[in-house]
Amino acid sequence: MSEVYEYVDDNLKVDENCLTVDFYFTSDVNKEEAVALVDNIMNNVKGYSELLSHRPAIFTKSPFVSEDV
Repeated sequence: MSEVYEYVDDNLKVDENCLTVDFYFTSDVNKEEAVALVDNIMNNVKGYSELLSHRPAIFTKSPFVSEDV
């Protein structure tokens, strides 16, 4: 596992920490499917009251797949 970059965001307006995580999918998974899969994973996480929420932000598409995906 690579080193995780860490910094203090002095512009934050709330008292919380944010960890950005990349999920990797096969190239036949489109943005809506990827978001639904991550939502499903997060909805099934129980017992972690420290985890407040999640927010998909960027979807990077493979240059080797048609625009239909």
